[in-house]
Amino acid sequence: RQGHGLGRLTMPETIAYSAVMATHTLWLTARAEGIGMGWISILEPVAVAAALDAPADWRLIGYFCLGYPADTDTVPALERAGWEHRRNIEECLIYR
Repeated sequence: RQGHGLGRLTMPETIAYSAVMATHTLWLTARAEGIGMGWISILEPVAVAAALDAPADWRLIGYFCLGYPADTDTVPALERAGWEHRRNIEECLIYR
């Protein structure tokens, strides 16, 4: 491997955190340009690594779909399919 990664010596997980932040930035940029993005979480990481012939020391952080949506909807697909409901903001906040 080349380089050490910022903070990697004291917190090795910062490499994964950096990958997730890059994904977040990609997602925001894609949406700003009218491109849809989805994080696929139903795949088995070992099977994906094998299919991609990834080196053994690589770690799957995410599998994503990126493209122009065929249509748009103000209600997320998982909510429309009944997998998840939209929560009230108060359900997500913790006051201390």
